[in-house]
Amino acid sequence: MNEQQPTQKHNVSLIVLFFAFFAGFGGVFTYRYIRTPKHEALTQETTNSNQPIPQPTLALEPPAQALFGTLTVLKGHAELFARNTDVYAEASTGAQILNGESVATKEDSSASVIIENIITATMDESAEVVFANVFANNMVLQQKAGKVTYQLVDGVNPVAVRALHALISIRSGETIITIIDTDISVTVKNGSVKLALVDSDNDTNVWELKEDQRADVDDTAREITVLKAR
Repeated sequence: MNEQQPTQKHNVSLIVLFFAFFAGFGGVFTYRYIRTPKHEALTQETTNSNQPIPQPTLALEPPAQALFGTLTVLKGHAELFARNTDVYAEASTGAQILNGESVATKEDSSASVIIENIITATMDESAEVVFANVFANNMVLQQKAGKVTYQLVDGVNPVAVRALHALISIRSGETIITIIDTDISVTVKNGSVKLALVDSDNDTNVWELKEDQRADVDDTAREITVLKAR
């Protein structure tokens, strides 16, 4: 089949989403760093000062305007990397997924996370999603592995999903993103998507995908092939 060429380069809206993604993730990583106890440094500084140095907060609250998701375990087992822990732990239906937290499914398992009135992410087995920036006007997720179906509520702002080096802006409808090693597949069941990737020449290429189109991404080569969905 004929390959679709990128619609344009240096698309402004997608570049803005790239910045939004890194800003959101910068906050998450800063939070992870701050909450890690620095016992040796604390002991040394306390010894040399008359004022006690407070311990880092291990359970920082998310911003007041941040939304949250609700987990439903559909089959098998799901795990949650919560804000107040440093490892994944078993999670059950009804668990709240806060800004910066991650959900992973085990083998032969599936789960969904609903962010009310915005999006539902349904995760197949061995999938992992980071809910990096959970705000109504700036929703950024990171899919790290597996197959996830995203269903966007009609009329809401686009939701950005980072998959390896690709950035997928889901504009409407239902989109399936699958990651296997360094290969990514983006299938638009209905609605529309913008897909951005920085190529080997450091140019940002943008593809517009519509209903029944599929993009296959070679993340290592930074190449995209757009076909009709199977």
